[in-house]
Amino acid sequence: ATLEILENEPVIQTIFERGQRLMDGIDGILTDADIAHCVIGLPPIFGLILGIDEEPVDFRAYAQGDAELYERLMMALIDRGVMPDCDGREPWFLCYSYGEEDIANTLTAFEDAVKAVKQAA
Repeated sequence: ATLEILENEPVIQTIFERGQRLMDGIDGILTDADIAHCVIGLPPIFGLILGIDEEPVDFRAYAQGDAELYERLMMALIDRGVMPDCDGREPWFLCYSYGEEDIANTLTAFEDAVKAVKQAA
């Protein structure tokens, strides 16, 4: 059944398009909030690094990110019904069933979480 869906529906294209909208939305929210960050990876499986504004090329550069800020933001997202992993090394994965409304709701929750974390700082 899965192979039939992959053959007959635009699964990969849809996941890439929706993932790109999510990545772009998160990037815009963090930029507007003046939080240094990098959104890395491919749209179906991407990650965020907070506290740096250049994409890391090795683990030392990655380790310069603000893991504490990332965890606070992820906990604020969890409080709003979005369930990312609190460990920034774990990427975000998209699936085909994650629709346009889910992306919009995630971005709204993300923006609210960023505001809450900034106010608490």
